[in-house]
Amino acid sequence: MFKYIGIFLLSLMLVGCASNKAKFDIRTQTVAYKDLSNIQSPEGEPIIIAVYDFLDMTGQKKPGGNFASMSTAVTQGSYQLLIKALQDAGEGKWFRVVERTSLPSLLQERKLIRSTRQQVNGEGAEPLPPLLFAGAYITGGIVGYDSDIKSGGLGARILGIQSNRQYRQDIVTIILRLVNVQTGEVVLTTTVEKTIVSTSVGGDIFKYFDADTLLLEVEAGYARNEPVTFAIRKAIEKGVVDIINLGVDKGLWEFEPIKEVEVPEIKDYVDTDIVVGLGEEGVEKTYEDYLIEKERAKEERKKKIQAEIEAEKEWNELDKQTEENADEKDNDGDSDSSSDTN
Repeated sequence: MFKYIGIFLLSLMLVGCASNKAKFDIRTQTVAYKDLSNIQSPEGEPIIIAVYDFLDMTGQKKPGGNFASMSTAVTQGSYQLLIKALQDAGEGKWFRVVERTSLPSLLQERKLIRSTRQQVNGEGAEPLPPLLFAGAYITGGIVGYDSDIKSGGLGARILGIQSNRQYRQDIVTIILRLVNVQTGEVVLTTTVEKTIVSTSVGGDIFKYFDADTLLLEVEAGYARNEPVTFAIRKAIEKGVVDIINLGVDKGLWEFEPIKEVEVPEIKDYVDTDIVVGLGEEGVEKTYEDYLIEKERAKEERKKKIQAEIEAEKEWNELDKQTEENADEKDNDGDSDSSSDTN
């Protein structure tokens, strides 16, 4: 019996490691968030932009088993995901998002502040600063959710042992539009599709033992589904990146110029006053010439030493003569003094 269980587990591992695993692994899906945060900074101040709505336009309901589900297939909070993506663009250097969906609540709160200040300070109450206005706003929505675009599987059965692997692909589609507030013109539009992958691996054993009197039945498996909200968030972030790049292509805004690093030239480190001597006429010297100059320098040093010795001898003789002359003068002085005494 343990032998059959080992065969079952081995077949389950083989199916799970099938060659098409990497193709449908959700870890291989494109992630736009890294591009969103690492995008090049804009030239100048961040752009003030408004977001009014970003709705679910699919009308799809979450798929159920044998009953009707009232839950929607996609998130209803995509508006919040869009605001977060705009704030994260270029680490917050691209956009300043102003609140518009809850604008009535905002105006009501400002009204309460003004009335409270007037009650406390009277007519001299400090007024509130004006609200920021946007030169453009972004709108759009989730326009498509297509399920079971591609599905399939792989399985095997032998001697009552079965193992299988199945996959399914769905696609969610979003649209983003940038509208000019002054003219009402739709300046930029982009469409992004994101694949949603679901996989499942399972197996079972159905085997009789002991002359068909003992039945063994074992089932095992697991499923992995990519979150739909995760896919929508990545699609929105990819759409924001596309909007930025399209705006740069149309000249609506520009990337910050890349600062060039000045690399000093090698000649700046070379001393131009250094002169390399190669002889009297710039001819390269041979080894024989080098030996001749060495002997010549040696003879010159000998002559210099001999001249110093001769000069020292002359100084010694001159000192000796000076001492002898001094002794003679002393002797003459003594003889003159003795004659005067007599």
